Amino acid sequence: MRVTIQFLLIWALVLPASELIAGPRQSLVPGGIALIELDRSDKTPHFYFKGKPVLVATLDDKFVAIVGLPLNLKPGEYHISGHWGNEKALQKKFFSVVGKEYTTQYINIEDDRKVNPYASDMARIWAEQKRQRKAKSHYSDTPVDVNFIQPTQGILTGSFGRRRIFNGEARRPHSGMDIAADQGVPVLSPADGKVVELGDFFFSGNLVYVHHGQGVTSLFAHMSEINVELGQAVKKGQLIGKVGATGRVTGPHLHWSLGLNGAWIDPALFLP
Repeated sequence: MRVTIQFLLIWALVLPASELIAGPRQSLVPGGIALIELDRSDKTPHFYFKGKPVLVATLDDKFVAIVGLPLNLKPGEYHISGHWGNEKALQKKFFSVVGKEYTTQYINIEDDRKVNPYASDMARIWAEQKRQRKAKSHYSDTPVDVNFIQPTQGILTGSFGRRRIFNGEARRPHSGMDIAADQGVPVLSPADGKVVELGDFFFSGNLVYVHHGQGVTSLFAHMSEINVELGQAVKKGQLIGKVGATGRVTGPHLHWSLGLNGAWIDPALFLP
């Protein structure tokens, strides 16, 4: 039987950052986030952006879809679509994205093997990339506390989104925030979550993936040590590991990536 779906074309009320007491700040650029107010309902929300479920949380007593915007997203008009509970009526909520020009970062890596791996390294790298894709796409319906804390004390370098040139060779834009800190400084979970991946990886060194719920995932890389186990539940502020200089680095720091609906976004948008 062919089912006719009623499309309710509703322009989104996009929340100004100034109205939010706490929680994420909107930035309608590639690598940013869109905050889209949803209607009140006692049913479970099911909303998607480009086929992937988006985070829905309460901000300032409003139901809000928090949408991650990929770094490769082109400027233009986009929408999320979805429904409440088992309702058939499909809602569409629209928003616009503008372009952003990120700076270029030139980095000299002493160990050229971390820039141009040997052929013997590739099997390990491909296997690790597969594990990381799986960790990044992990999903659960767990409610998310979006009032994040900074995972370590240090200097925020503002490196998210920068085009990177390693030893004269272009690589993909930087997908996380670098926090410069001394070796051994504690790394804490910015919110409750579950450890879904960890280990010593070729490029990222000692890393941990923590899934916070509803497709929100933190990646912590280059640590000197890991202080959690796979599958472990962690609380906000709990020790994850310690700052280090493992993997492809120029010195001790924490790399923190934050993913929403499969897109790495600027973690600074989730900090006070």
